[in-house]
Amino acid sequence: MIRKERLTQQFLNFTKIDSPSFHERQMADYVKEVFAGLGIPLCEDDANVRFGSEAGNLYGRLEGELEGDPLLFLGHLDTVEPAKGRKAVLHPDGTITSAGDTVLGADDQSGLSEIIEAIRSIEEDGKPHRTLEFLISFAEEAFTKGSRYFDWNLLEAKQGYTLDLDAPIGTASLWEPTLIEFTIDITGRSAHAGFHPEQGINAIRIAADILTELPLGRVDPETVLNVGIIRGGTAKNAVPGTVHMEGELRSRCHDRALSLLESIRETAGEKAAALGGTAKVQYDIDLHEYRMDPDEPVVRRFVKAAERAGIQPVLSGSFGGSDNNQFAQHGGHGIVLASAMFDCHTVHEYTTVEDLFRAAQIVENLMTSEL
Repeated sequence: MIRKERLTQQFLNFTKIDSPSFHERQMADYVKEVFAGLGIPLCEDDANVRFGSEAGNLYGRLEGELEGDPLLFLGHLDTVEPAKGRKAVLHPDGTITSAGDTVLGADDQSGLSEIIEAIRSIEEDGKPHRTLEFLISFAEEAFTKGSRYFDWNLLEAKQGYTLDLDAPIGTASLWEPTLIEFTIDITGRSAHAGFHPEQGINAIRIAADILTELPLGRVDPETVLNVGIIRGGTAKNAVPGTVHMEGELRSRCHDRALSLLESIRETAGEKAAALGGTAKVQYDIDLHEYRMDPDEPVVRRFVKAAERAGIQPVLSGSFGGSDNNQFAQHGGHGIVLASAMFDCHTVHEYTTVEDLFRAAQIVENLMTSEL
């Protein structure tokens, strides 16, 4: 059976290890040690060499007795900043927070803890289970850098569950968006603002015209656009010659995302040219949208697993993104499950013992499902 005290201790053990993106070596070694203790050796790939990261993706397999194709469980090693020197605080009511100056790291160490506790419970009780595969990625928080370069042919599973969603336990995300990062580099012409302002081409003015024209915010019910970083200018008395802007767009429709990107490129070019400057747009497609039908076996299995745990399942979607985007791009059918992490990516992040327990119950039910 799922043991709350053991599960809680496992989570607290994770929070003692710093693991910001690209610096997951100690965490990877610890995870391999824990899985080895469960009789599951984890292999490590070399996808990390692309980024000079300390650790690669971890993957492994546990043979099962039940019929049916293998099921994949996904989690990630890294946390967002501020992450160094984390100190978890277990409160009398069962809430677990950080000390207030770092993230807690429930994203995604709650998910890892639940996977581990489910395996321990199954082995302890001698329950028959499906053949299980595991992928624990590095640098997921850096737009799934690890799983993007994982060799998915190493795995057999075509159905999977990613433990990586900030939502009430029992919630599953059936879709996530295309996410495109972009930069706009504007070139005007510098000049002395006091003596020869007419000789300059103000790059900040061009940037303002571009931003005024872009449909920032919620573009439509399925699409959002944001520019979050602007840098430009060198002095108060100089016409700024360059501006650098960074933004992202997300859409549930991949073609809509590409169309909006093209619109950004056209707008930037036209507005820059109108004032005598130029604008260069570069981009990176970090995530490709996917959506699962509620009638898919991977969804129906989750619904039954939640109900067996006495939890009302909720099927929704997310404008976030996860390793499941990469799994879907390689032919996988997967959904993302709430994993007892709340207020993620802030120093107010927290989890609770009861939520960890309920999520682990669902994971165990999935692992032992005959559906």
